[in-house]
Amino acid sequence: MADQYTRFCKSTNLFIDDWLIEASEGLDSITHQPEKYPEPVLRKEEDWHLQPQWFMEVKHDPEKDIFRTWYNLKNPGHTPSICYAYAESRDGVHWYRPGLGLVEACGSKNNNILDAPFRNFGLFLVDQGEKCEDPRRRYMMAYFDQRQSPEKNGMCIAFSRDGFTFKNHEGNPVIPQSRRSADHPEQGHINIISDIIDGCKDPLKDEYLVGCKIEKSGFPGKPHFHAEGWRRCVGMTTSSDFINWTDPVLIVQPDPNNGIEEFYGFKPTVRGNLYLGFLRVLRDDLSADPGGPVEGIGWTELLTSRDGINWIRHPEAFIDRNKEPGTWDHAMAWYAAGISVDDLEYIYYGGYSSGHKIGDRQVGLAVLRKNGFVSRSAGSSDAILRTYPSILPSNALTVNACIKGELRVRLTDESGSVLPGLDWTDCLPVLGDSVSHSISWNSGSALPRDKKVRLEFRLRDTDLYGFDFI
Repeated sequence: MADQYTRFCKSTNLFIDDWLIEASEGLDSITHQPEKYPEPVLRKEEDWHLQPQWFMEVKHDPEKDIFRTWYNLKNPGHTPSICYAYAESRDGVHWYRPGLGLVEACGSKNNNILDAPFRNFGLFLVDQGEKCEDPRRRYMMAYFDQRQSPEKNGMCIAFSRDGFTFKNHEGNPVIPQSRRSADHPEQGHINIISDIIDGCKDPLKDEYLVGCKIEKSGFPGKPHFHAEGWRRCVGMTTSSDFINWTDPVLIVQPDPNNGIEEFYGFKPTVRGNLYLGFLRVLRDDLSADPGGPVEGIGWTELLTSRDGINWIRHPEAFIDRNKEPGTWDHAMAWYAAGISVDDLEYIYYGGYSSGHKIGDRQVGLAVLRKNGFVSRSAGSSDAILRTYPSILPSNALTVNACIKGELRVRLTDESGSVLPGLDWTDCLPVLGDSVSHSISWNSGSALPRDKKVRLEFRLRDTDLYGFDFI
């Protein structure tokens, strides 16, 4: 975690958590749900494309100006029954599934299935680019293998030159599903990691971070599918080389007083100096419809951390299931992947039609303003937000805000004294809706770089999301 005087980073200072905020008056914290497209973008189609799942990565290729996705595919009753597939898009909305000619399914190789011959769930894929040290390992994939035995199952990795044909790492699994405890051998095998794998490259620590599902006992009430008192929880493991990984540690566990609450892993990412996670919540004890069959429902919430170790759960729904009966995402809405596109976030999520283990599974798209996850929002009266004092990383400021009233900014020193020429009355009023409003003062003064200062925002009828330095 940064020290108290380096809380600001140059880009993407967000107000999702309270870490930047020393004080506020008259503001509400609001989680903004993305706007969903009505129909799935990766859907049930041919017999070999029955259940496109939310284990996926989405990337943009700047040279070809296309979006690329690798995703998990489940085809009950067919071979291969579980596999990975690939698709491309010009706009991130309409996806083309090229015939790769690699794997036979339903009597033909004219499909988009990858040559990745392992039964698997979860997906973390890294493209190291054309200039990587070992071209044979340009693409690195982490997944969960559950074909064999508790000692041989676990998180595995594979490598590829082209992103279509993958070769398993000889040392798999890199994290076993379970192992015997050296201190308590009488307990048998103890769970280490389970079958959901998500990840990101952590630029703050120059390492890879994987969010995973782990299973823990000791909870009251009904079991899930193991035994009384077991729950799906959330863990995390890291690696500097993608091969050697730390043992997963528990970072978030369900509330034992909130029914049969469980977590289906989380997808981590890094925004500025904030670790942001998308937590998949599962309630297998609830029905999608009042009085209907109890087949489970699920939604997505946010997690945040400032050190990548200690995480905070934000219990408001970020992506919620569609409450309208008969809709394709009626039972589940679980985060899959995200990518920033101009001034928007494209958020892909998995929708389940009927319940956790029944019905169709497809992938949808929802859009949100860039970095618009949580705002500090003011009504018709003036509200104030004051940051902790910090060294400024640059001498110009922009603000991400939707302003129906007015917003102004001033700077104070550590003692609270306003800096000359940088008061609210000197600030040109900021109006309208932009992810990058330029802030300027009549004095024309540049922001000081040689002292610790606070930013103070005065806002009315405004949603304030964050700020950047340029």
